Amino acid sequence: MPSLRNTRTNPSGNLSASEWQHRTDAALDWLRRSMEVTGWQGSSHSWSPLFGWAKAYPETTGYLIETLLDYAALKKDDMLCDQALQCANWLISIQLPDGAFAGLLAGNKAPSVFNTSQILFGLERVSAISAPTLSGEVPGVAAKEALTRAATWLLSVLEPDFSWGRYAYIPGFTPSYYTRAIWGVLKANQILQNPEAEHAMREALHFYADRLLPNGAVRDGGFWPGKPAFTHTLAYAFEGFLESAVLLNEKEIIGKKISAGEKFLSIRTNAGERTAGRYDEQWRGDYSFLCVTGNCQFSIFYHRLWEITGEKKFREAARSFLAEVLEFQYFGKNKNRRGALPGSAPVWGPYLRFRYPNWGMKFFLDAMRKVFAQ
Repeated sequence: MPSLRNTRTNPSGNLSASEWQHRTDAALDWLRRSMEVTGWQGSSHSWSPLFGWAKAYPETTGYLIETLLDYAALKKDDMLCDQALQCANWLISIQLPDGAFAGLLAGNKAPSVFNTSQILFGLERVSAISAPTLSGEVPGVAAKEALTRAATWLLSVLEPDFSWGRYAYIPGFTPSYYTRAIWGVLKANQILQNPEAEHAMREALHFYADRLLPNGAVRDGGFWPGKPAFTHTLAYAFEGFLESAVLLNEKEIIGKKISAGEKFLSIRTNAGERTAGRYDEQWRGDYSFLCVTGNCQFSIFYHRLWEITGEKKFREAARSFLAEVLEFQYFGKNKNRRGALPGSAPVWGPYLRFRYPNWGMKFFLDAMRKVFAQ
């Protein structure tokens, strides 16, 4: 396994072109393997040295489509495009009659608000494809129909206060990372152009914005009420707030997320440029492990802050969060994890203990494309 000292970065923090190519190719090869093991019926949730490959995971297969299409264009690799379309076709085939998608792994039938919302990201991208495939089919037609049905279902299950209270991971708990569900609906609405959807999502964003705390943290930012949040779900919430606010031109919320980003950076600086694996609402961190997936997500978040503000410190932060996890990408002989990243570092940490999740690779590849692409 390479160390950070061997990543061939220059003084500004950039990876060399060859190192970027090597790491992203390995990550994409691992994702390809995660789809091969399911018979091209979605991407496996994760690989574990204890349990092997898990079943396909519809939620993350949905937003992996974006990443595969981005890299298909970047690397001029038509195979990646074909894999993205296979993912979309599989998702369309398992959509529930009411338009929702099920939670948990393939085979489950219980609808899920968050999982449905994340699948919107992939369906939205495929909906924009108007060119026919070799078979003569236009992928965007079926994807747009599925997108419409899923978005309609999400709007139909909103509570009167514009929150999502039903069909949750933890029954009865409405987490703040549902801001990423708002973003998913808004992305879908760029295709659907439904004024009622925009109004509902604006109201929903304000519902969750009441949870933004003066110290930059967010109330109920994790999987469970009253417990510290992994950086994975914190980043979901941060990114959901920011991107939804940008699409809705909610300048006050954009400003609050910029301020929150600055406060989190000060917390990290005071900890010696180290990121905890989880934080409570007072930013007290658990530094016994690193939530590798969360670091990749925060790298993307800070890169976005740099795009919005032009402030160099945010671009440097994006590189730093990503550099912190590079040493954990596996380059050994085991083909089932070659190119992958563990959920936690060390691998026995509490976030996805002894697992290599597919969504960690999605966010790693997204961050590599934004931060280090030549």
